[in-house]
Amino acid sequence: MSVLKQLFVVIYFLAFLFILESRTEAKEGLPNILLFTVDACRTDHFGCYGYGRNTTPNINKLAGEGALFTNAFSQSAWTTPGMISIFTSLYPPVHGVDAKDRTLKDDVLTLPEVLKANGYTVPVLPRFVDIQNYWHLGFDAVDKERFSGEEGEDLLKLLEAYKDRRFFIWYHYHGLHLPYNPQKPYDKIFQEDISGSIPAETESIGLVKTKSVIKNGSVSFNGAEKKAVIALYDGQIRQLDDYVGQLTEKMRQWGILDDTVLVITSDHGEELFDHGFIGHASTSLNAKLYDEIIHIPLIIRWPEKVKHRIAYELVQQIDIMPTILDMLDLPIPEGLHGRSLLKTIQGKLTNDSRPVFCETILGGFQSTQEMEEVRLRCVRTKEWKLIYTNTMGSDLNNKGTNDGKYELYDMSDDTKEERNVYDNHPDIVKELKKKLFQWIETTTSKESGL
Repeated sequence: MSVLKQLFVVIYFLAFLFILESRTEAKEGLPNILLFTVDACRTDHFGCYGYGRNTTPNINKLAGEGALFTNAFSQSAWTTPGMISIFTSLYPPVHGVDAKDRTLKDDVLTLPEVLKANGYTVPVLPRFVDIQNYWHLGFDAVDKERFSGEEGEDLLKLLEAYKDRRFFIWYHYHGLHLPYNPQKPYDKIFQEDISGSIPAETESIGLVKTKSVIKNGSVSFNGAEKKAVIALYDGQIRQLDDYVGQLTEKMRQWGILDDTVLVITSDHGEELFDHGFIGHASTSLNAKLYDEIIHIPLIIRWPEKVKHRIAYELVQQIDIMPTILDMLDLPIPEGLHGRSLLKTIQGKLTNDSRPVFCETILGGFQSTQEMEEVRLRCVRTKEWKLIYTNTMGSDLNNKGTNDGKYELYDMSDDTKEERNVYDNHPDIVKELKKKLFQWIETTTSKESGL
């Protein structure tokens, strides 16, 4: 293990000991925390982010009562790396849970561990920590027999069971992920928006409604089918939103809604034909890092400290852990990659213009060993995005002189990332390459993990 890696381990271990030893009793007056993450979530299909369809009336209301971040980004193109970044405030190359069957090392400090050390109960439904990627997060799994596993219902049961205790609960809503097959009447609710005749149950639409993995390019869609697929996805969002309305009403009845920090965010986005296909790394087996994949919602509601505000700064999943701790007036451990967004929430100028960094393997959770060797990385500022795809066996420490592929997009003029202008802006390319390869060098090594 390198000296730098050893230093990270020492910092995390000492920080954890400090938190444990300095707490003589649970701090009074702390709120509950509900981290509600939505799988494969398109930010621009929410009304509060400007979508034309009436997909999210309940979520819009919550956004209008809290902080709405318009430029929040994932650290990856599939679920696991981004979620572990939320719980550790570490970039994926450092926490190391960036492929199937990888596990966080048990000496890495996590958000559930910090909160548990400060008097929180941290229950989690077993299905969220059953797979190896989610071990060692510090949650306490509850009895499987008490919960049906039905989407949404199990969270209501869990909240009811713990509503009289100070809790931190994470719930991952899976209902926007492929297959796109919302329940009735959500399957038809937006079909009427499609001009012309509604396509019949074609082979392509049938695959979208039944398959969780559809390889990129393996099926084609005509114009009408594309509209029908998007209507199905939007129907799932409306189904999600109605559930959120039910959830918040139950919390209101139980008297815990306003005493709960509610964070609504996502693991990653979802392509809907923006660059030729649908899905994301794990469902299309062909990772992309365009904004439809990495741009995610972030809404934080807590009437005690959060007034309505729209924040336009670039923020990332790594910022969620320090933000929660700062809101609770708890010490933020040293060595985190993220920063607290509390000042941004309060409308204070921060002068922080950090770029966003993302990384993914080619096939996400479904990657073969060969696919794990292909990595896409990007650096994104408000104005520019540089995407770098290494070829198998290329050396990532040669500062970009290898045979990898590069794409540069002017995000101020080409928000859909349709025109690769890599050859037109050598100075911008040089600057962004420097940032990206410095990030790669400081977050990766030949040794694995912390």
